Amino acid sequence: MTAAGAQRPPAPKHAIATAVVALLVIIVTAWLATAPRAEVAQTDLVTWFNHPPQLIATLFALINPLLRPIALIMLGILGIIWVLLTAKQASQRWELVRAAIVTLLTAELAAQITKLAANQPRPLAVVSGMDNHGYPIQPRGNAYPSAHTAAAVALVAGLWPWMRWPQRIVGLTVAVLVATNRLYIAAHWPIDILGGAAIGLSAASVTWLIAAEWPVHR
Repeated sequence: MTAAGAQRPPAPKHAIATAVVALLVIIVTAWLATAPRAEVAQTDLVTWFNHPPQLIATLFALINPLLRPIALIMLGILGIIWVLLTAKQASQRWELVRAAIVTLLTAELAAQITKLAANQPRPLAVVSGMDNHGYPIQPRGNAYPSAHTAAAVALVAGLWPWMRWPQRIVGLTVAVLVATNRLYIAAHWPIDILGGAAIGLSAASVTWLIAAEWPVHR
């Protein structure tokens, strides 16, 4: 990726290379997610995240309310506004708006299509003793991949070339917290998180390619 000061999308060859690697990860994780006894192999790890050691549990409990649906949407909007406010030119702001829309729509569409194909149950449905930690909405649909993780990674990675370093650090931190929170509330398996992150990165690569080939001019 380019330096923060340059604020240009990666070259098309880098965007394509990223998309190819992400696609390979999606294929591998989808295969692992649907393999026989996939849930059994991941039960210990998802149980650890659902019932972590006390110090980590306290941290997760404090962060959990900020990652619920409405709060998470507000965080995403605030993040986009923050990046827009630091853009130097009007054309760059329109580039950012387009990037946010393309990445989120692409990630959501890809995640939902993959969910239908994978048809994997969630930990809450198959592992006894799981706690959703007060999550207000019963997770619907299939587990693989994590659409929340896909959207978070897509937004951060899609806007990454135009972000400044403080924004990158905050964005990366939020994306990691979103992913781990999905394990904490037992909505997803670890493989779902990896698949969702790969989908998010592939969506971002589409945005980079569009920005490199068809930039928004003044």
